[in-house]
Amino acid sequence: MAFAYRRIVYYSFLNYLFFQFYWGTHMYMPYYYARAGLSDSRIGYLVGIVSLTTLLVVLPIGALSDRIDPKKLFLAGAAAAMLFAVLFLAQEPTRIIAPYIFIFGVAVALVQISLTAHFLKHMENTERGNQSAIYTIGSLLGAGIGAELSGMVVKHFGVENLFWASLGSAGLLLVCGLGLPRIKGIPFQLSEYREDLRHPLSWILLFVAFIVSSHSGFEHVGYTLLQTRVMGLSPDKAGELFLYISFWMAAVSWLSGKVHDRAKKPVLYAGLALLVSGIFQAASGYCHGFGDFLVVRMIHTVGDSFSGVLILVIASMVFERKRAGGSWAILLLVRNLSDFLFANVAGHLNQSIGLRRGFLVSGILVVAAGVIVILVLRPRFWKEIKLAEKTGALAEPGALEL
Repeated sequence: MAFAYRRIVYYSFLNYLFFQFYWGTHMYMPYYYARAGLSDSRIGYLVGIVSLTTLLVVLPIGALSDRIDPKKLFLAGAAAAMLFAVLFLAQEPTRIIAPYIFIFGVAVALVQISLTAHFLKHMENTERGNQSAIYTIGSLLGAGIGAELSGMVVKHFGVENLFWASLGSAGLLLVCGLGLPRIKGIPFQLSEYREDLRHPLSWILLFVAFIVSSHSGFEHVGYTLLQTRVMGLSPDKAGELFLYISFWMAAVSWLSGKVHDRAKKPVLYAGLALLVSGIFQAASGYCHGFGDFLVVRMIHTVGDSFSGVLILVIASMVFERKRAGGSWAILLLVRNLSDFLFANVAGHLNQSIGLRRGFLVSGILVVAAGVIVILVLRPRFWKEIKLAEKTGALAEPGALEL
């Protein structure tokens, strides 16, 4: 078990580097576009291209990650991330080239799917909450530190040099990914993925993922703009605030893993997490300064932290180990469809009713989803959870070459 935890810590570190690249870049791209003079609706469209790209490539990449060594896909994704950064560094800020953003989306899909496939295929059947929390903590710290580093670059060197930070993070991701263990692919029929979707928890999992990503779509478009354009914060202050929140979320994620391993009611807690997240997502739009925004977002991210860990826990219950890559790709398909749709909705809403009311609409949607999740709970779902924990949806070890 100790060796397994060391390996999960390594996966968490790679997750840290990935999110340092992803959030350090993605958080400031709307600010980059705004400085180039683009409209809110156009910004929403460009942000949505990342999710649209993932929609196009996620299923093929997921299937490949189960049939070939996912390490190859991870390294290809890191290389694509470096290519994206180099292309944007060579590009004039006033000319936004959509194909470059397509490369960013492909890189994100390759790294995220292959790394999560590695994690799920190596997860032990005990203490799933704790293992999921460790993996999630890497992403949260990476997002916060990546946002802070990029904010410092924007402040001191200008937003046009943002992509130097992206290039550095992508390079580290490539080098550190060389230590990933090899996993031998297992050939099977594509139709077998339907077996995972027959599990009753699958549809709750997909619904929760869709709603969580709906508010992510709003945040990707409006989070930085709300702080800089409406609240009057500087870009580096936005990054500093995100850093504080990421450390807070890491602590809450660790707690959520402990809570699950003791209570083992992931669906109920996911519903409650959506309620907390939605209420304070709506309140976020009506903050006026650094202090009140920090407090509101800390409470909001309690819900986000619990739901993020519990999505991984439920996935480990319903996804067969050998199909973990493709099944996770199906979940990412739903998440990115939601992100794409609501990034575009956010762009139009922000332009028509303002950023504050856009966050209000986003919060109302998440609260409604939390109520639905709690109301649909029936005893049969608890029976399915207990069955999954007894038999282990990931009990088959697969063919590993370490």
